[in-house]
Amino acid sequence: MKKLLLVLTTLFLVAGSVFADNETDEIFANMSSDELYEEQKTKTIKIVPENQHLEDKNAKVELEFNPMYDEVRVTYTTSFASYDQGEAMNTVLAVLQDFQKEHGYTKYRYLQTPRESSYIDKNAKPKRKYTVYFCYVQMVEKRNMKTVKTDAKEGSESAE
Repeated sequence: MKKLLLVLTTLFLVAGSVFADNETDEIFANMSSDELYEEQKTKTIKIVPENQHLEDKNAKVELEFNPMYDEVRVTYTTSFASYDQGEAMNTVLAVLQDFQKEHGYTKYRYLQTPRESSYIDKNAKPKRKYTVYFCYVQMVEKRNMKTVKTDAKEGSESAE
């Protein structure tokens, strides 16, 4: 009798765990696109632009885009000997303008001042890096701002 009870209990637990596993798989398979987007938007996307606007053949530009906060980190890297700050700044701004047009942003601001750093890469060659942090801001139409201001004035006059 005890052995029969033990066997039945074991079968019951095994069957329960199998069905529970199938139910959780169905839940994840039926996630809506909004839930999948929420899961994906916190990730940082690395982008290598097609048109890098480079004059230096040794240089390269990379973008790291965080869609949740609309932040972009642009990194310009070249050899230490051929580094020119003016060229780095112009290249970063040109790449940034292309990125703006592609994603529909109209205005940006600096999150930090641009940084320059030197390092030695894995091939024991000295390199120079220029990094800029930007945050994009969508512009509001001026017509909407005026209507909001006039509505606020009318509301304060009616209160008097």
